[in-house]
Amino acid sequence: MSALLWSLLAVLLRVAWLRAVPPVAAWDGVVYERTASRIAQGMGFVDTYNNLPPFLPTAFYPVGYPGMLALAQMLLGPGLWVAGALNVLAAAITTAAVFALSRRAWGRPAAHLSAALYALSPGAVLYTSTLMTETVSAALLVGAIALAESYARGRPARFALSAGLVFGVAGLVRPQSLLLAPVVALLSSPSPRLSDRVRAVALVGVACVAVVLPWTIRNCRVLDGCALVSVNGGSNLFIGTDPEAHGTYRDLRRGEGCGPVLTEVAKDRCYGDLAVRRIAAHPARWLSLMPAKLQALLDYEVSPAYYLREAGALSEATAERAARWLTAFHRLVCALALLALIARRGPMPRAATLCLGAVAGSLAVHAVFFGGDRYHMVFLPLLAVLAGAVLSPARER
Repeated sequence: MSALLWSLLAVLLRVAWLRAVPPVAAWDGVVYERTASRIAQGMGFVDTYNNLPPFLPTAFYPVGYPGMLALAQMLLGPGLWVAGALNVLAAAITTAAVFALSRRAWGRPAAHLSAALYALSPGAVLYTSTLMTETVSAALLVGAIALAESYARGRPARFALSAGLVFGVAGLVRPQSLLLAPVVALLSSPSPRLSDRVRAVALVGVACVAVVLPWTIRNCRVLDGCALVSVNGGSNLFIGTDPEAHGTYRDLRRGEGCGPVLTEVAKDRCYGDLAVRRIAAHPARWLSLMPAKLQALLDYEVSPAYYLREAGALSEATAERAARWLTAFHRLVCALALLALIARRGPMPRAATLCLGAVAGSLAVHAVFFGGDRYHMVFLPLLAVLAGAVLSPARER
């Protein structure tokens, strides 16, 4: 019942915010909105980046989020409000999963703190008005971890298969999630025996493949080559090798490297090859960029406010004030999580181990590619679970 009450509070806060600031499209959200609209019209997943015909089949962006928006539009009707409704639903699921994982790891008082940290997060509330993938990705990730933790407690194999299915959907929304699936599967094994660990990875992996494979087959059929989910991994790796990017995203420049290559898969492979050559030529320089990438990922939280400023929903001054409050709250959550981990002695509860493993995996992914503060919104619920340990009566100091 407590989880339900916290979820209800999260919903009420976000609905109240949406009444003040309805969903608006900016940044990648413009492309997601166009793509979802065309999927809902029966055109399929076609190129809308430049919004110019002819609209050809694409896989540059992942299909999962615009596909969800399109399904919502087909069921509920057109309009940006469906993105807000999807974000509210995702927040409710996330809050309940955070409460459940924290209670299993640390006890009921800690669960209340963890749920409060996510439900009341000002950044998560403001992000409800965006058409971005992070809120949905966070719900899928923490939901998959909660299912995997149930498997770890000796439940039937259906929980591992369920976790794999959710990870598969998460991979269609945010392909990096697929890299976290084997990490969570290994850590969720009910025993240290190799056979049990292999079984867990196999069950989760089979379920992931069952979800992703049809889309991969589609890409192989309609594009100039095969792509697991999307075709921006090579360009993202290339950006992550550039010292001028300062550890975060930058736009690709006209005529840069693979400019003459026109087709999606070939261009992505070209950028991937360039990135590998850069890394091989200057490995120390690439490694030296990792602290800046992690700083961009973790040090501040401004994207929810700046997105709304870009969309015209917040003034410059209001966005700057909001960004300071968002950053302060984010740093509080990080500090509580770090304090809890430092102060704890003895074995780590399995639910916390799964959260910590997924956070570590996320950090590793962004250290390889690049950072950005909006990406930590995906594992904010996991940080909230870890932060709850400061109220754990069972921890040893």
